Formats: sequence, C-alpha cells, structure tokens
Amino acid sequence: MLTALRGGTAPEPGGYPVVIWLLLGGNFVVRAAGFAYPFMAYHVAGRGHGAEAAGLVLAAFGVGWVVGQLVCGWSIDRIGGRSTLVVAMLAAAVMLAVMASVHSVAALAVGAVLAGLAYDAPRPVLGAAIGDLLPDPERRAKVDAWRYGWVANLGAAVTGGAGGLLADRMGIPVLYLIDAAACAAFAVVALCCLPSDRGARSAAAKTSYRRALSDRRLVVLLVSSVATLTAFMALFAAMPMLMSARGLSAAAYGMTQVANAVAVVALTPLITFWLSKRVAVRPRLDILAAASVWTTACMAASAFAHTTTDFSLAAAACAPGEIAWFVVVAGIVHRIAPADQRGRYHGIWGSALAASAVFAPILGAVSLDRGGPVLVAAATFTVGLIGAALCWPLARTLAESTGTAPAFTTDMGLTT
Repeated sequence: MLTALRGGTAPEPGGYPVVIWLLLGGNFVVRAAGFAYPFMAYHVAGRGHGAEAAGLVLAAFGVGWVVGQLVCGWSIDRIGGRSTLVVAMLAAAVMLAVMASVHSVAALAVGAVLAGLAYDAPRPVLGAAIGDLLPDPERRAKVDAWRYGWVANLGAAVTGGAGGLLADRMGIPVLYLIDAAACAAFAVVALCCLPSDRGARSAAAKTSYRRALSDRRLVVLLVSSVATLTAFMALFAAMPMLMSARGLSAAAYGMTQVANAVAVVALTPLITFWLSKRVAVRPRLDILAAASVWTTACMAASAFAHTTTDFSLAAAACAPGEIAWFVVVAGIVHRIAPADQRGRYHGIWGSALAASAVFAPILGAVSLDRGGPVLVAAATFTVGLIGAALCWPLARTLAESTGTAPAFTTDMGLTT
C-alpha cells in the first residue's frame, strides 16, 4: 500500500499491522450497511418500474463500479490509500443519499453510475495494503480469508437480515440513507486514524495502466474472473428477480443473504487453515477451477427454487466454493503485482467484480424475460463454466512466467 503506512504499523509477534485491522473494520461497517446494490432491484420496483428497468439501473451501477475500481487503483498508487478512501467514501455517501429520493429511471440510472464510482473503494485499498504490509503468502491468505469469509459475509448477514426487516418496516429509501451514513463514517475514521499519505508512491506516478494490462497473467485472470463472478453475482442480481417473480418479498430475499453469509462465516475457519498452507506454496488453479464449477452449479440450481427455504439452501451451498475462489484469486493477484503497481493490479482485478455487476443483471433479466427460470439456469451455468475453463490457460501463463511446467497435479488428486 503506502510507504507511509509502514510507519507505526509493525505487528506484534504473531499479529498483524494496525492498519490492516482498521481497514478490515471499516470494510465490515461499509459492507454491513451496504444495502444499495443487493436491494437495488426492490428499490427500482418500489418506484413503479419493471424488471427491465431494474436490470438497467443495476447495470448502470456496475458501469460506475468498473470505472471506479480502475480510478481507485490509479489513485492508490498516485496519491495514497487514505486520500483515496476519504474522497471516495464521501462521494459515495452523497450519491447514495441522492438515490434515496429520486424516482425516474433516468435519475436512478445516473445516480447508480455515480454511486458505483466510489462505492467499492475499500476493496483495492485493503488489497494493496495486504500486499504491501504482509510479504508472507500464508499470512496474506489468512487475511484474505478473513476479509472475504468473515468481514464481507458477516457484513452480508447483517445486510440481508437487517435490510429485509428495515425494508418492510421503514421502506427501502431508508436503507440508502443508512448506507450513506456508514460511508461517511468510514471516511471520517480513515481521515482521523490512518497514517498520512505524504510522499506516498512518488515512483508510481510514472507508471500507467498500459504496463499493467501488458501482463498476460493479469489479463487472463481478469477475463476468467469476470466470467466466474458473473455466475456468482446471480446471488445479488438474478435471485431477487426470480424471488420477486415467485411472489416472495424483500424480507424473504434478505433471508437468502443471511443463509449464504452464515454458511460462509461458519465454514471459513474450517477451510482457511487447509487452504492457506496450499496457496502459500504456489497458485492453486485446480482448487480455483473446482470452486468455480461448484458455486456456478449451485447458483444455476437456484433458478428452479420456489420457496424461501429452497433459495436459502442454494445460497448456503455456494459457501465453500466462494471462500476457496476468492482466497486463491486474491493470492494470485498478490503474487503477480509489482510493488509500484499494487493499487492498479488490485483495481483491475476489482473491476472484474464490478463488470460482473453489469453483466449479471442483464443476463438475469433477459434470460428470465425470454426463457424463464430454465434459461436463467442455463445461462448462469454456461458463463460460470467459461470462467472455470480459463483456469487452464491461466495455469500455463503463470507457469511460463516462473519457468516451471504447467500442472494441476495436487494432493487433491486432480491431474491434467
């Protein structure tokens, strides 16, 4: 992350730098109050618009999200993580508050783009900090498991449970105001508690995204991640559309979020110890491919659910694949990112999740409109399999860069 973050952040024996804990805590708060995206389809419907309008607004948010990740990655390398975080969180707070009050599709779409620009800034900031402050791959893998398994998903449990209840009792616009307040609070904490960015990344000012995108490893990883995450994002994009079509409420959808998050939180300690030791040795593309296929199959199966229980079981079943996939991919990004390009690499990879937020609602809305749940399942499974298949050329590309033979041979018994 920042050179400035090194000062005063030396960990205690067996511990982690204070900056890591501050960023993890801030990420949790923003994630727990992150009602904007998962409840956006219901927000648009509450303004009197249909599924196509919901898909458009969700996609607009995703467009802003993609651009925002790239801008934040550049900003981290150029001006520092704290400055990036403060500006982005304040901007997100303003735009989320605006979205709570607008009604037309055009206004909702514009607000979604602008909110998306700043909304996920904590992701590349934390990713760059982990890469900079934790050189040991096993320790990085454990923190990545915490941030994706516990921070993100425990936050999602709060988002789903509290969001569903508050939506039914107070209305969805209130959720956007709460989300805005959380972003503003994180901006204040970052300004007051994180070390200064003074002198940060002066060498990185001479670098560009062209250099990062010339790295074939990053490009293949990006394409694979976009495909896989488009299937994963059905949990937030296609599932609420399917549940709404089944006549299920926002509170019911909130329960599926809780089920997924609780499963991830419960399984993270069990998977992390085993997984961190394996990714510490080398990138595990076999685990990545298996995780992609498993989670994609679970999301495709959810298209045939009818009750809240059915949807919740499908969401919970995704958990092991989600944990493994995010930890393995994050480990690859840490390994390949040059020290002066960490912000950009994490920003580019973060844009994969954002891009999937564009594609997933369009894919879900069009599939549901043209072919119903069967087409939703087929489309979700197909795009997820593309992401899994790309693990093979990614393995070859990573192997070529290190001069080792490409192989999937592992103690899991998977061979090529």
